[in-house]
Amino acid sequence: MPRGSVTAFLTAARRIGRALSLAAPALTLAAPTTLAPSQPAAAQLYLDGRTLEEAPPFVVQRYRDRAEAGDARAQFYLGLMHEQGLIGQSGPQPAAAREWFARAGEAGYPPAQYKLAVMREEGVGGPPDPRGARALYQTAAEAGLKEAQYNLALMLQEGRGGPRDLRAAIRWYEQAALAGVSRAALALAELHSTGVGTPVDPVEAWAWLARAAEQGNVDAASLLRKLEAQMSDAQRAEAQKLKQAHDVLAQMRRRRS
Repeated sequence: MPRGSVTAFLTAARRIGRALSLAAPALTLAAPTTLAPSQPAAAQLYLDGRTLEEAPPFVVQRYRDRAEAGDARAQFYLGLMHEQGLIGQSGPQPAAAREWFARAGEAGYPPAQYKLAVMREEGVGGPPDPRGARALYQTAAEAGLKEAQYNLALMLQEGRGGPRDLRAAIRWYEQAALAGVSRAALALAELHSTGVGTPVDPVEAWAWLARAAEQGNVDAASLLRKLEAQMSDAQRAEAQKLKQAHDVLAQMRRRRS
């Protein structure tokens, strides 16, 4: 496969990745008796094992009381309920969701900072604010939220919400990729295969593609085989050692979290 074809494929994969990251930013909501730490996932509300179309009034009131008292996680979950249209029969209320996410974000709750960043970037529930979105992604990324790390890297790479900074983009892609975001690993493979922001390095490209393939990315697995066919035996051996080093770094990160 010519290198130009590899590059085109990787570029398309990164653009698709951005759409996926911004389209599914919601989090799972725990039962009101257990305000458990959350991870960005599919947007559904669960209570006692049942998926709800509308939250019972006592559930809403319980979260509202805690939110008004300053509980950041309750503020965040109340924002989710507004966003998903689970309060009454009025449907999704993005402006109210954005307000609650802002309150939780100001209290230092990283998932809310991430959600608010997505809404500001896309102009949902209020005017678009790419600069504010980038700042919020930065804060949530520094707190270790891998989706925020990935979205921040995209904004840095594309120069949205502030100056373009490819070196910083690569650093955040690396953090997200080591945390398990396969789209970040694909983006790194693209940068290392094209020499954008970093020297052309098929060894680095292979190592990041291998990580994405390990995480179940079918496109990465296919592309990995084609890229490997263009490499020398020495490059393949070096790439495997680099991949092992990445694995060690990822394990160290998991232990710290």
